Amino acid sequence: MLYHLSVFLENNPGKLEKITKILADNKINLRAMSLASTGDFGVMKLLVDNHDKAYDVLKQNKLAVTKRQIVAVVVDNVAGSFNILLNKLTAKNVNIEDCYGFLLGDGKTAAIVMETETENIEGILKDIGVEALSAEKVYKY
Repeated sequence: MLYHLSVFLENNPGKLEKITKILADNKINLRAMSLASTGDFGVMKLLVDNHDKAYDVLKQNKLAVTKRQIVAVVVDNVAGSFNILLNKLTAKNVNIEDCYGFLLGDGKTAAIVMETETENIEGILKDIGVEALSAEKVYKY
């Protein structure tokens, strides 16, 4: 199973640096991240190579962190690829609650990371011809 972390933080200078320093000091590799702000507070989503260790060390450093299950898929790095994926998911009534992406090493494909409450998302992805990435590929690609 795949997981990402959500860190809730005050929107102040140095907060992101604190989090990335904790990860670096613990030799945790940051694979992807997103950041959203709502004024005084923000949420940093982290995809790391060791989510259990990252969760523990962030908690030990008194940060408000949660761990949520995700799914990741590959799309071609061309215009319209993400829209095709979303069209197929919409047809299956899948609601995406959180989503971000990053280019993979070949530059021709991208990983799309999605958080959804939809049961059997892996089965749905298989039904629409989209294979979910394994933990090995996401965390070590």
